[in-house]
Amino acid sequence: MSSKSLHSLVIELPGSPPRHYLLSAPSIRLGRVEGNAIVVEEEAVSARHCELRRTASGAYEIHDLGSTNGTRLNGESIGSDPRELHDGDLLLLGLAAKARFVRVIEIRDKVETTDPAPGSMTKKLVRQTPAGPAINPVAAAVAKAARAKATP
Repeated sequence: MSSKSLHSLVIELPGSPPRHYLLSAPSIRLGRVEGNAIVVEEEAVSARHCELRRTASGAYEIHDLGSTNGTRLNGESIGSDPRELHDGDLLLLGLAAKARFVRVIEIRDKVETTDPAPGSMTKKLVRQTPAGPAINPVAAAVAKAARAKATP
């Protein structure tokens, strides 16, 4: 994983499935109308409601853009002061639009750096022989033929 953390915003509106947004831009505006990076179609969300801004450390801050119904961070109104976001923080935009700020954990396949040695990926199978003396099929045929000649 790279040195900067990956984050996403999961937005839930009443009666709609959650929408997931991977955050990678330095500035992400949220609002009710087209032209915002994330359009939140909810009456109580302002046209230009709030903005997420990446800081020099790679973290994100939330800024309310003078919204009519406000922005709450973990139940507390943020007012006009920007607030740093942390993994699991819950935002309320207006009265009903919920957004969860989540740290993304990236899983990658393990990449082999060298080719495996020939035969190292297979297992040699050994035939199991039944218990008892081994029978030579040629010797058994010769013995059977000898018995047949001996019997008149």
